Amino acid sequence: MARVMLNAYATLRAYLEGAGSIEAEIEPGKTVSDLLRQVGIPPEQTRIVFVNNRAGSLSTPLYGDEKIGVFPAIGGG
Repeated sequence: MARVMLNAYATLRAYLEGAGSIEAEIEPGKTVSDLLRQVGIPPEQTRIVFVNNRAGSLSTPLYGDEKIGVFPAIGGG
């Protein structure tokens, strides 16, 4: 198992009981989408993904020590 840091922003924080960030363990090679499902965040609610401060996607594989940031769709009028 490998450790990653997940930062959830805006409305996605509610899925982590208000915590902005958590450490999680994953099997190397699992994707961001797999990680989100594991911690209870619906991947379909996620629109922007960063992995180690670079643009990523839900299909980005993770191997350990990554810092992942996820954002919902940004709404407005």
